[in-house]
Amino acid sequence: MVDHFAVLGLPRVAWVDAEELKSRFHKLSAERHPDAAGGDGAAFTELNAAWQTLREPAGCLRHFLELGHPDALASAGQTPAELADLFMDIAAFRQAAQKFGVKFLPAGSPLAKALLEPERIALRARLDALAANVEAHTEQSIATLRSDTTQPQQLATLLASLVFLAKWTAQLAELRLGL
Repeated sequence: MVDHFAVLGLPRVAWVDAEELKSRFHKLSAERHPDAAGGDGAAFTELNAAWQTLREPAGCLRHFLELGHPDALASAGQTPAELADLFMDIAAFRQAAQKFGVKFLPAGSPLAKALLEPERIALRARLDALAANVEAHTEQSIATLRSDTTQPQQLATLLASLVFLAKWTAQLAELRLGL
């Protein structure tokens, strides 16, 4: 397995500062780009793979665990207990948004749509509250990750949290487009 931290010349840690990573990537990209003097296509491809892996907190953490603590990854697939209520809230909201869509799409006249507007506004407010809750959990998980005091098993739980939170963020953003 390729050590993407080494490719970028970074220490192998669970959290990499985004600005440091970006700066390192841009510097090395300029040196290794195939169109640059002395550039190398294979090295540039490897550099891009390292960037893609490490640029998101969940990807960076997963790679860190794969390299140093692969046994801890086995427990990373389950929804962490502290997110169970949020999971249920999001599932219920998705169902409510779907039911609203079934009513709203066939409403062809402006009057029919206007009659559904209070429900749409209420759903939008609920969506905003859920998105804020997901964002707060994401920030809390990243703060815990940055504290650098966590053990491999805790890191695996954080990974699961970050993966679920990213998935929910994307789902809520998609639902926002329909409301």
